[in-house]
Amino acid sequence: MKHWVLLAFALLISILVFIGLQFLFTSTSTPLDSDTTKASPEISLSPLPLGRHFMIGHWADTPVASTTALISRHQLAGVIIMSAPENENDIKNWVDAWQAVVDYPLMIAIDQEGGSVSRLTGNQFDQTSQPDITTAEEAYAIGFDRGQELQELGITMNFAPVLDTATKPEAFLYNRVFRHDPVGLASALSRGLREAGIIPVAKHFPGHPDTSHDSHITLPTVHINDNERADFIRPFVDYIKHAKPVALMTAHVVFPNLDPLPATISSYWLTHVLRQQIGYTGLLITDDMSMDAIDTTWTSTEASRLALQAGADIVLFAATPEAITQTLTGLEQEHIDTTDSDMRIRAYAPEA
Repeated sequence: MKHWVLLAFALLISILVFIGLQFLFTSTSTPLDSDTTKASPEISLSPLPLGRHFMIGHWADTPVASTTALISRHQLAGVIIMSAPENENDIKNWVDAWQAVVDYPLMIAIDQEGGSVSRLTGNQFDQTSQPDITTAEEAYAIGFDRGQELQELGITMNFAPVLDTATKPEAFLYNRVFRHDPVGLASALSRGLREAGIIPVAKHFPGHPDTSHDSHITLPTVHINDNERADFIRPFVDYIKHAKPVALMTAHVVFPNLDPLPATISSYWLTHVLRQQIGYTGLLITDDMSMDAIDTTWTSTEASRLALQAGADIVLFAATPEAITQTLTGLEQEHIDTTDSDMRIRAYAPEA
């Protein structure tokens, strides 16, 4: 009898100890599903300087110091190299000079599509054009080799591949597009670039018309309706799905039946279609805002404001880098909300 009493007493003590420990634990810990956990404060990041939403062009005959000064003064996102020096290895010195004046990784870009649009034209660089690429294996190899060539010069971003559709020889982009399987070849080329350390920037969303209208000198127009839109943008939709791109470039093209503004400055295209419907979450870079398709109608400040409000992250001034100062001066008085864009830029450059 005494034996059973002792066992019962020991069991009672164990239960009391267990209850006490549970009480102690719950009184000093916060349950995972508690309101306190949900209400925990988030880290607040200060807005990026407005200049971090702009990239300028640099030409071989432009003093490196002048570009360096603009980067330092405005804290710009980066530079696109528009022409190469006589000795391409000098590009590495350019990049070092530019990077030395900021404490975040600059985007150093170039148009190295191969063929007719190649800023590096020497025989030591692969010049294969997109129309000459026939297989995914070839596209990957060219992308990887080209990426290594760029990476060795300090370049981090290539404005390629071209995803527009052009089937007519007289079309503006005919000599710059794939002849077949554009999504498969673009995805393979992009994979090669990325594995070599280069960010590919596919262009130009949502696509140029298959005509001779050149956005450098005029604003191309595409007369499609809402029912025809899906087929027109299919290459970009499929590319985003398969290639998971980090960056895209916009098109200076207007679709009057869908929106009165060119896609580059259209919230319909950049936010409603691209981000909300397609689900693209990467960086969005405008085509050069110095092109006549844009600058004959809007000032640099007006166009930049519209592009940022529409959903672009980086506004490009390639041909007229000197326009950046006046543009930013005008924009700083307008208090544009770039919160979402800041997050995307920080995702590209985590050290920022």
